[in-house]
Amino acid sequence: MNNNIKYLRSLGIITLAAMFSACTQIDTGNVGVERTLGNVGKDALPPGVYFTLFKTVDEFTAKEVSFQLQDMTPKSRDNLTMKDVDIDIYFKVMPASVPGLYTKYQGDVVKHKQVVKDGTSDLVMAYNRVSREARESVYKSVALLDATTMHTKRAELAEMVRATLQAELDANDKGAFLITAVNVRNLLTDPAIEAAIRQRAETDQAIQKKLKEVELARAEAERLIVQAEGEAKANRIISESLTPALKEIRLAEIQRDTALAIANKPGNTVLMGHSTPLVNVNK
Repeated sequence: MNNNIKYLRSLGIITLAAMFSACTQIDTGNVGVERTLGNVGKDALPPGVYFTLFKTVDEFTAKEVSFQLQDMTPKSRDNLTMKDVDIDIYFKVMPASVPGLYTKYQGDVVKHKQVVKDGTSDLVMAYNRVSREARESVYKSVALLDATTMHTKRAELAEMVRATLQAELDANDKGAFLITAVNVRNLLTDPAIEAAIRQRAETDQAIQKKLKEVELARAEAERLIVQAEGEAKANRIISESLTPALKEIRLAEIQRDTALAIANKPGNTVLMGHSTPLVNVNK
């Protein structure tokens, strides 16, 4: 009797161990793809524990992942070859699309840590397809910008790469991928081009300085013109306001002041009349 109980207990333990070993867990942020006798399930399995004694459940990440494109040498719009372009791509696979992508890209699955230093062990679906399209998108986007000004348009270049890559992925797998961000980490041109960029910057600064000087000179000239016009207008008003009598008085005042100035000198005699003063100069 005791032997039967021990046997049943051992059998139960073995059965439970087999059942637990036939279970798999899908972590938060990942999805599962069910395969039964080679047939792939159409629906993505959400996070949880699944019994896999008679089927297989493969787990793929649906979280945002990143990878780097390095040491690229695309040509710019002005037909100059960039020395080094490094770009970070951030993307995620939409959970509902994972089963279909699994069927379409079975051989295109990598662990994240295989392509990114300090990456995770999560399986990334269609990585090679995304990275290939990303590289082509970088070359297409760089070809739309001039090398001499590209360093000032990093944000614009990043958005161009993101939009181009998203369009390329949607062309074959609509809604399956989402490009969440693009970061232009490094953007180097040929040393000769760098020198040309610095020269252009110096030239632009010199031009701006000259334009500022011209603006200041124009403003000063306009000020002088306004001042001269104001003085001329004032003189015209004064002249027009003088009556003949006032003009005679003003003329007499001028003659008086002149005569007094001469009379104050030793030996001079001034005779005042109705017209011009008579001056007798004794030497």
